[in-house]
Amino acid sequence: MLHQQQQPLTAARTRDLAVLYRELRLAAGGPRFVRLTGEPWSGKSRLLRQLAATAHKEGWTVASGRLPRAGRTRPFEVVADALDDHLARADGTLFERLGEARTRALAPVLPALATLPGAGERPDPGAVVRALRVLLGLLGERGTLFVLDDVHRAGPEVLDLLDHLVRHPPQGPVLTVFAHRAVPGGRHLAAVPYDAPGVRHLALGPLPAADARALLPAGTPPLAAELVLRDAAGVPGLLHALARGAAPGPSFHATAELATGIPPVLAPDSIDLHTLSSLGWRCACAAALLGDPFTAAALAHTAGVPVEHALAGLDELHAEGLVRPEGAAGTRFCFVRPAVRALVHHASGAGWRSAALGRALEALRAEAAAGTGRSAPGAGPQDGREEGREEGPEGGDAGAAGARRTLAAHLEHAAGIGLEDIRALALSARGGLYTRPARSAAALRRVMAVGPVPVEVRLLLNKALVLSGRLEEAVRGYEETGPRSHEDRLPGGRTDTAVWQARALRWSGRHAQARSVLDGDGGLPPGGSAADAERAALALEPWAGADPEEARAAAERALRTAPADDPGARAHAYALLAAACAAAGDGESARAAADGAHALLARTGEPERAAHLEALRWLGAAETGLGEPERGGRHVERGLAAALEHGQAHLAGLLALGLAEAALAAGDTEGARSRIRLAAALAEQTAVPALADAAREAERRTGAHATGAPDTSRLSLLSERERIVTGLVGEGRTNQQIAARLDISVKTVETYMSRIFKKLGMNSRTQVAHVVGLSANIR
Repeated sequence: MLHQQQQPLTAARTRDLAVLYRELRLAAGGPRFVRLTGEPWSGKSRLLRQLAATAHKEGWTVASGRLPRAGRTRPFEVVADALDDHLARADGTLFERLGEARTRALAPVLPALATLPGAGERPDPGAVVRALRVLLGLLGERGTLFVLDDVHRAGPEVLDLLDHLVRHPPQGPVLTVFAHRAVPGGRHLAAVPYDAPGVRHLALGPLPAADARALLPAGTPPLAAELVLRDAAGVPGLLHALARGAAPGPSFHATAELATGIPPVLAPDSIDLHTLSSLGWRCACAAALLGDPFTAAALAHTAGVPVEHALAGLDELHAEGLVRPEGAAGTRFCFVRPAVRALVHHASGAGWRSAALGRALEALRAEAAAGTGRSAPGAGPQDGREEGREEGPEGGDAGAAGARRTLAAHLEHAAGIGLEDIRALALSARGGLYTRPARSAAALRRVMAVGPVPVEVRLLLNKALVLSGRLEEAVRGYEETGPRSHEDRLPGGRTDTAVWQARALRWSGRHAQARSVLDGDGGLPPGGSAADAERAALALEPWAGADPEEARAAAERALRTAPADDPGARAHAYALLAAACAAAGDGESARAAADGAHALLARTGEPERAAHLEALRWLGAAETGLGEPERGGRHVERGLAAALEHGQAHLAGLLALGLAEAALAAGDTEGARSRIRLAAALAEQTAVPALADAAREAERRTGAHATGAPDTSRLSLLSERERIVTGLVGEGRTNQQIAARLDISVKTVETYMSRIFKKLGMNSRTQVAHVVGLSANIR
């Protein structure tokens, strides 16, 4: 298990412990049986210790055994560990009741009986099992708690014992609890009838988010906290290990960066894997060096062992719940948790890694070369919709695709690379653009360092920089590339370049320059769904002076021209339209568009959804503007989790601010502040002043919301007629109701609303109503 300080149990584990206590109480009336499972470091052993301590205080005889941490074990060793001390202290009465034949059967396997007749004989497993059943019924006067931990490492004779105890329970008050790791991939302790009557299965799942967050040390920086929670995936012991390295605030990284190449250092010391044999540890280190996914052949070559030894090591790692087969074919493997792979990688030792790296590269190059369907460096899918799609784990070129991903991560730092290496780097960069943009940028930089490269490689690097939050580098890259240095025949053409350049400028706060690019300055003509979607986003930005009507027109154009076979692009256009309609006060149209976006996102695959995560930002803004901040918050929360998962750093900051808006609208001031702190941390991480300014402005408004202080300076910018319209918005009236009240057209009301949004720097009616309410309160 992991080294960790003993802390109070979380709410979830307290409930699990209560289940064990209930079984203990029930066992006082007759034998009970509990199977406790969970992945490594989920807290099984701690629950068993606390159960044993309580049982001991209540007068139960506690016989608790655990297998040795490494190496081969003797038959029934875990049983001997549980029972030996009790038998060593027992008087002759116990053995008289047990009987001579049963005592003789136990003598060969229990060291405490080494001086008794039969100790030197070959044990009869069946006789041992039957004798143990009787012994458990005699051991404790009040009752016996019989605990066996780490049973996944036990031999078949122990599984036979458990099977026998289930089918033939001991006499009297006996609670038998056995614990083992839950092994992914369908492997089970087949000898134990899990579903037998009287067997209670208690499965420890990942901790709920609130429980996991409560385990973080006080003062953990906001970004570090989010990454620790993400990488620990609700596993308590893993969370404790990662939190030790979180205090300084780690650099931002995608989950995929933990799975391949040189991962970031997550903790000052490694996890404790002394339960592994020397072969198992060697194979774990080789697997961690290779990265996910890996084959048994590559593992054997990297570890420097025969393939049959590597397979044995893989069996051990699988039984320990550390690795699992990838895909249906089962020929490739990966770590169950990417963070575990990263921790093992750094624990393997720099010297060993240096010696083994050459062997790993040889194996990965060979596997990559064995694939089919090759294309020229830089070539790939011929439109922007395909760039984010990962090469799948199965299919015609699946093996080569996986090898290229792991190979490319190593080639980023390799001293010398050839043409096939360049190809692997380019393909990996394109395939991981949206799910690991920082790694894609590193791969493309390595390609560019070799020599002259096609301009599309430079443009792809700019996209990766935008997505990873390196906006200033991306802006400079587009300036250096120049508007006419590429051909229209390239994927996406000039419009694609204009959209991405405008996005870099919009996200960095240079809205006028972004508008200039989208309007065609510099020879980059606008057109197409993506360009119109970017226009709509620019018109919705609250810090650019939101113009809901302009945003609505652009979003409608984007929706009309979005490809019918691209649900991600259509969902994005619908989300923009929903946000624009909500900001303009057209609730009916906003609801219809929001429902359309939600339906499309639900059937969009993860790689395609990763390419359109900002849709969730606008969908959340629309729902919040419609007066449903809880629903809006759920959309934005999904987007934020995905942006953090995929390493889209700046977008994560924008989504964090969107979540703060939803929380504020729902009256959750503290929740809003926590998300604003995360946005500020991401602004510092990505060095984007505009995001930092937006976070400070959001914090100021949050403070005003908490104290009831109105923003009178903004309200003073409104004309008398605009103040009247604003007051009616504060009363909750729709545009149609306002038009009837003032005897003007709905179009005129929409024009007033557009001006009000611009002057107040807002993009939703909820924000306007909030400021009006605060102003009324102080008057």
